[in-house]
Amino acid sequence: MTPNTEVVELLRRVEDLIDALEVRGITSSKFYDLCSEIDACLKSLPAEKTLQAMDGGDTKSRLSSLINRLKKLEIFAGAQAGITTNLTDYIANTGK
Repeated sequence: MTPNTEVVELLRRVEDLIDALEVRGITSSKFYDLCSEIDACLKSLPAEKTLQAMDGGDTKSRLSSLINRLKKLEIFAGAQAGITTNLTDYIANTGK
């Protein structure tokens, strides 16, 4: 597998995982599992090969798009966690 092919395949896998995460209504455990898999994929991206692959505009654009999508998912996950925390606090304090 050429360095560029390896990077492109990993990026494709991350895109597929992000697609799965963007589906609303998935369980928190499924969300966690998908995030863990994204983390593993990103950690396995070889830095030097990724930089070499970015010489082609398509790979650089693709990586930039993935970063933006991950930022949006991070915001969504934070908002969901905040809602859950607020509900838990509300439920815990209803008898006071």
